[in-house]
Amino acid sequence: MRRLLTLTLVAAACLCACGGGNDKKEAGDTVKQFFTALQKRDAAKLCDHLLTKGFIERTIGATGDQARKECRSEFKLLKSADFKLVSVDKVIVNGDNARAEATIEREGQTQPQIFRLQKEDGEWRLANSGQ
Repeated sequence: MRRLLTLTLVAAACLCACGGGNDKKEAGDTVKQFFTALQKRDAAKLCDHLLTKGFIERTIGATGDQARKECRSEFKLLKSADFKLVSVDKVIVNGDNARAEATIEREGQTQPQIFRLQKEDGEWRLANSGQ
């Protein structure tokens, strides 16, 4: 389970999205907050505010409040992330869905990544680890 969560978080760090107008800024800020939460090992911020309910449920295999609780527990057991955000380069918003193109650094090398986000409870959250 821990390995699945680790792989999912790494993939999510490589594949988020953002919004339009203020949504663009807010979605981009969510990507930045995601990386800050990873670096600070802030499980509550990550699981309660930065990932969609559906993303957590698919990753953890539990539902509702239990999924968020297990997300926090599993995240606390993970080793620190070996990647960081260099920049959020472009954000495209389409209604309650967004796509953020970013640059991350992993093992000393930069690479482009796409992040998909969804508006949930009025906040932009990472929606999946897909492309």
